[in-house]
Amino acid sequence: MKFCPNCGAELKPEAKFCTTCGTPVAVVSPPSFEPVPEPQPSYRQEEPVYDQAKEASSTFKEAISGKTNLVQRVFNIITKPKEEWEVIAYEQPNTIKLIGGYTLILALIPAISAFLRIGVIEFYSYQSNGIMYGIKQFLHFGIGSYSYLSVGVMQGLIQLISAVVGVYLLAWVIDQLAPSFDSEKNFGRSLQLAVYASTPQWVAGILLLLSTSLSMLILLIGLYAIYLFAIGFPVLKKTPKDKVAGYVALTIIAMIVIHLVLSMILTAILGFLF
Repeated sequence: MKFCPNCGAELKPEAKFCTTCGTPVAVVSPPSFEPVPEPQPSYRQEEPVYDQAKEASSTFKEAISGKTNLVQRVFNIITKPKEEWEVIAYEQPNTIKLIGGYTLILALIPAISAFLRIGVIEFYSYQSNGIMYGIKQFLHFGIGSYSYLSVGVMQGLIQLISAVVGVYLLAWVIDQLAPSFDSEKNFGRSLQLAVYASTPQWVAGILLLLSTSLSMLILLIGLYAIYLFAIGFPVLKKTPKDKVAGYVALTIIAMIVIHLVLSMILTAILGFLF
């Protein structure tokens, strides 16, 4: 109902002035509601592969040049892992930096050691002994140096590829097992665990320079990862204390299986190529 603001006479809703006193009356138009646009679905823009490769290359160069704390991280994770896991827990996981700036560099230790031992040291040791070198050439159908070099390259590639691919697969397994042990499912944290706990095995790869038969010793040294995982799971994966033992056990089994399977597959493929 509408009334004149001057004399109070009742007016029609569409009246523009009072019929009694002639006072103009403002016409109130109903509020107009504009439709609210629906929010557009947000799509995560993936970083191009080229940019990822460029970032990985840059990270690798920085680590090689000593601009990162790689050496300090290796020393700390081996000598005082409890404190280092706490430091790592405050870091934001970065897959490219973990793989390109840490794993790839440390994995070069066993890779280069295996290549030098087989492709260089063993070749020249047999070459210096005429009889043994002749036998070796006969066994290799007269291709002596080529065989040593190719086998050395093959073993180096096996060490390198199995380390990089293996640690990524291990992180995936750790993350998939997380709900079963009331732990936090976070691939970044799982990758941190897999990468840093594998440090002793990669560092021990320097022993391949002494003899390739020390592979089992290197694997045993690598089992220091049991301790690293045991104190790392509660910190990075929020694993309850009563669940840690089972989680670690399955992780170590997975680590060994992945290593053996990758070694066999890569040996078959690279053996065919070389």
